[in-house]
Amino acid sequence: MEQTKLISLYRRYIAKQCTDEEIHLLMHYMRQKEHTKLFKELILEDLQLEDEIELDEDARMAIQRLDEYFDREYFHQNRKKSSRRLFPWLSIAAAASIICAISVLWYTHGDNESEPVGITENQSTLITSNGKEIKLDGTSNIELLRENGAVILQDSLGDIHVKTLDSLSGLKRQINYQTIRTAKGRQSRIYLTDGSAVVLNSDSQLKFPLFYAEGQREVELQGEGFFDVESNKHKPFIVKTHDQRIKVYGTKFNVNNYENEQTTKTTLFHGKVSVQNLIGSTPQKEYILKPGEQIVLDKKSKALKQDKTENEEQVLGWKNGVFVYDNATLKEIMRDFARWYSIEVDLESLPALTFSGTIPRNYELDRALNVIARTANIKINRIGTTLKFEK
Repeated sequence: MEQTKLISLYRRYIAKQCTDEEIHLLMHYMRQKEHTKLFKELILEDLQLEDEIELDEDARMAIQRLDEYFDREYFHQNRKKSSRRLFPWLSIAAAASIICAISVLWYTHGDNESEPVGITENQSTLITSNGKEIKLDGTSNIELLRENGAVILQDSLGDIHVKTLDSLSGLKRQINYQTIRTAKGRQSRIYLTDGSAVVLNSDSQLKFPLFYAEGQREVELQGEGFFDVESNKHKPFIVKTHDQRIKVYGTKFNVNNYENEQTTKTTLFHGKVSVQNLIGSTPQKEYILKPGEQIVLDKKSKALKQDKTENEEQVLGWKNGVFVYDNATLKEIMRDFARWYSIEVDLESLPALTFSGTIPRNYELDRALNVIARTANIKINRIGTTLKFEK
């Protein structure tokens, strides 16, 4: 069929003007690889126009059904391939753009009797130096804490700002540490007194002072964080984790240090950092990272490995609103899901499968699981917030 007729058929489908026979014909052409690019561009065009034109519910549902059709039919044809890609017909960037946009449409998992599980409604928390817990609603312009010549504010976007008060500049200041703890399904952005910024991933915490000690700037991280550090050659920035000490002069880097992960990963994107292993009875040597390099610490063997970063998009996917996987095991994926959604998973019973691809983090749980289930040709049963897997 000529391209113009295919476009006309697609437009008639979106407008709900197709007969059953025409719908069957459209789906037939969608199966053919030579037309994949055309239909991908048509869907993307409609999604990009969504902000400029008002789509009614029927049009939204039509676009969604096309997305689900590509998902179901294309995956079904490729399940037996050894390389299982979550979105094989799209580049990672295009997949993220299209599916993030599609995800605003209504979606339900028809054969699942459990209530839909979205991103958890738990609130992140500011824990003050005296142990007081202040819940963060993420939407209000509000003063959270005023102490010893400094103030912690939350803006309307939920970002946290730590500021010193110039009127009290002559005050003798104590080095008291505060803590931001992100809830599951939440992220936090914190601007420290020196202008450095930290983005905290879900289920993570940053311990920081209102004022830095003489000669250095030091914070402590549990979980995962992206750091954009203001340069100061005379006052290095120190990030301490349970097993590493990272020394920074001005740079952008990511640290993944979740307690239930087998490794700690420090990835440098700009500038220069040194990484020192704190595990063991004697001080370890410092490793110097260059942009595009990563250090991986195996917590069990205590071995450090320094190498090029193979997939920067995967490292920063969480910060950009997507899960990005490159030959990740199902166990690794479910650990991510458990930190983002309110679920429980028996990690030891998972099938030994690996995946590559992208899933938006604003998907409801059922839809994210449905993508994985179809790709792997496995069954995932959810009872409440508990997952069970069947091959």
